[in-house]
Amino acid sequence: MAILHITFSLATQGSLKLAIRQHHLQRNETVLSVHDDFSIGPLQHLEERKTWLNTHIFKDNEDQQLYDDMYENWMKKIASLPCDLDVWIWYSQNTHEQIGLRYVMSELIHKCSMVYGIDTTEGLKRLQPNMSIRHTGELSSNMLMKLRPEAKRFSVQACQQLAKEWEDIKKQPSMLRLWKNELVHVEEDALDGLIMASAKELQIQYKEEWLMPTHILAQTFGAIDHYVGDEFVEYRLRTLVEQGLFEIQGDITDIFSYQVKVR
Repeated sequence: MAILHITFSLATQGSLKLAIRQHHLQRNETVLSVHDDFSIGPLQHLEERKTWLNTHIFKDNEDQQLYDDMYENWMKKIASLPCDLDVWIWYSQNTHEQIGLRYVMSELIHKCSMVYGIDTTEGLKRLQPNMSIRHTGELSSNMLMKLRPEAKRFSVQACQQLAKEWEDIKKQPSMLRLWKNELVHVEEDALDGLIMASAKELQIQYKEEWLMPTHILAQTFGAIDHYVGDEFVEYRLRTLVEQGLFEIQGDITDIFSYQVKVR
C-alpha cells in the first residue's frame, strides 16, 4: 500500500524523506509538507491571510513566492489523491500542528483514503520519557522511524469531528493562538510582556544596553511554554520598536543588521 506522509514543517519533511531513503522505502512512500503556521494570523479567507503574512511575517518576495508555490503544490496533490492511498499525518501537541491536523482533515474528509495519525508527543512519552519537544521538526530521522509503529487510524467519526473543529477555529478573529492542553485564542500582544522582560533581563545579565534581536528571541522562547515561530516574535519586537518601547539602530528589515535598547 502506498503511503503519503503529511508534515507541518520543512524540517520534518526533510527528516522524514531522509528516513525513507535510508530504509529504502521511497518506491511507495512520499512526503508532503503544509508550509504554514496556523498559530498566527487570520484563517478564514486565504487572501486576507496572505495579506497579513506579507505585511507582518514575510521578509521578502522569496518568502511570499515559496508560500504560494507550496500552497499550490499542496492543493494539486490533494485534488489528485488516489483512493488506494494511506495518509499518515505527523503532528505534536502544539498550536500550529494541532490546527494543521484539523485543516488537513477538512481537506481529506471527502476523500476515500485511509487516514492515520502519529502524535509524536505521545509517542515520545512511551519511547523516550525523558525527552520532550515543542514541535515535530526537532526530531531526527532515526527517531521518526522509531515512531512509525505509533500510527493509529482515525475513525470516520474522528475525521468528521476534527474537520468540524477546523471550521469553528477559522471563524475566530484571533491573530494568535496558544496550546494549553487545548486551543486558546489570545490577543496578538499576549507575548509582548515576555519580550520586554527578556530584553531587560539580558541587559542586566550582560551589562549591555544594546541587544541583538536574535538574543531577545532566544531568551523569549526560553520563557514561553508554547511553540511560537520566531518570525512572529520578531514581528512583535518590531511592533514594540514602533510603539517607542525600544530604541533602534541599524536596518530593521534584516534581523542581523540592527540592535535595540529598552527605553
